[in-house]
Amino acid sequence: MNLTQFALEKQALTKFIVFVIFVGGILSYASMGRLEDPDFTIKTAVVVTAYPGASPQEVELEVTDRLERAIQELPELYHLYSFSRAGLSIIKVDMKETVKADQIPQVWDKMRAKINDVRSQLPPGVMDPDIGDDFSFVYGFVLAITGDDYSYAELEEYTKTLRKELNSVPGVARSELWGVQPKVVYLDVSEAQMATLEISKEDILATLALQNMVVRAGALQVSGLRLRIETAGQFATPEDIGELPIRRSLADIAVSAVESSEFFSRNLSETRPTGTARGGSIADAQGSELVRIKDIATVREGYLKPAIQTMRFQGKNALAIQLANVAGGNILETGKAIDKRLEQLLPQLPAGIEVERFVWQSEIVDEAIGGFVINLAEAVLIVFGVLALSMGLRMGLVIGWALILTILGTFMVMKGMDIALQRVSLGALVVALGMMVDNAIVVADNYIIRLKRGMSPVEAAIDSAATPSTALLGATVVALMAFF
Repeated sequence: MNLTQFALEKQALTKFIVFVIFVGGILSYASMGRLEDPDFTIKTAVVVTAYPGASPQEVELEVTDRLERAIQELPELYHLYSFSRAGLSIIKVDMKETVKADQIPQVWDKMRAKINDVRSQLPPGVMDPDIGDDFSFVYGFVLAITGDDYSYAELEEYTKTLRKELNSVPGVARSELWGVQPKVVYLDVSEAQMATLEISKEDILATLALQNMVVRAGALQVSGLRLRIETAGQFATPEDIGELPIRRSLADIAVSAVESSEFFSRNLSETRPTGTARGGSIADAQGSELVRIKDIATVREGYLKPAIQTMRFQGKNALAIQLANVAGGNILETGKAIDKRLEQLLPQLPAGIEVERFVWQSEIVDEAIGGFVINLAEAVLIVFGVLALSMGLRMGLVIGWALILTILGTFMVMKGMDIALQRVSLGALVVALGMMVDNAIVVADNYIIRLKRGMSPVEAAIDSAATPSTALLGATVVALMAFF
């Protein structure tokens, strides 16, 4: 028994299956994910390690080679190459194409473990390796925020608030800011005052390095309670940095100690019973040694210059909010949700803050899918019209209906396999559309020929599908392999 015979003998079941395919295909199409490109996994990672002050040869021998040997122990490794520059090591790692996408996160974890094993072998002064392995996110929505009458700090604050609100929109997997400058505190030091007070830059750097650190100060047991001791003195404002006394180097401290000892000996021998006075001179002498950072430097808060990255939109300074869609999600629904949330947020922004769309992928996807639907409808109408003229109205309707059912059934399979509508799957549907029309025309033409030879409609239907089935299957497989 072949499929045609089964369908004719079990007509009630056949009609039910056709109904399920028709309704299920429509529902699947309405709920399928919509993307511009299919989700993909980049099997490449980059390991960047800073070694300040080292020459390229030192970076290669002491850092790059050791990290490479550790990474080469991975069985999934396909290709590895590196750059060793002054103070910087860059290693690019490519994994084998045979590694499946769901195995890649485990491979990166294994690579991190290998790198951690050799960290103790790296020389002092080497920064922790920075491993980048997440390059698959595509930011389909980009907003440009500008404000001519606002400072950069104010613009950044409004942008961060807007990003926080948009990050909670359904369908948004990740949000990032672009064009934000790192905040820094500048110390504009007077070289003349430093020379006069015999203070070096190293003294200032050492003083700052020992301050504002979070350390464990211990705890106190009181009546069965354990009270944590917390150290104070952290910087709350940039002005607090200016109040910090500068610590001298050890050599300067030793010289100062000798001078203070001689000063005390001399003044103690000259102390008068009336106590008039030279004790004040001691305090003055000690106080004169206390130099604060604000005495020789101007402390100001600002942004890193020159800027690492900047953004301009329509000739104006701007910041960008980048939003990525969830994997396999419906980007059209995400775009609508973002639009709706923006309509609620924009009236709350102050006058002068402008939010413009820079990239809006949902519109591109909507246009592409809309074009496919139009092409599909046109193809069905063309097939129906040509077949109606050449093979009769009834045959045109039958083949056109079979074509629609085939596509709706494909939507059900795609939904079950989590395949979204994007340019690759739509291209495959176009190819499948052509193949299905060819197969249907061959079967219908054989059916008409057998009817003219005097066969009954049932026998003609069964034989017209069974006879060329092997040839049609071979042709379809060849076309699939060509597309693949």
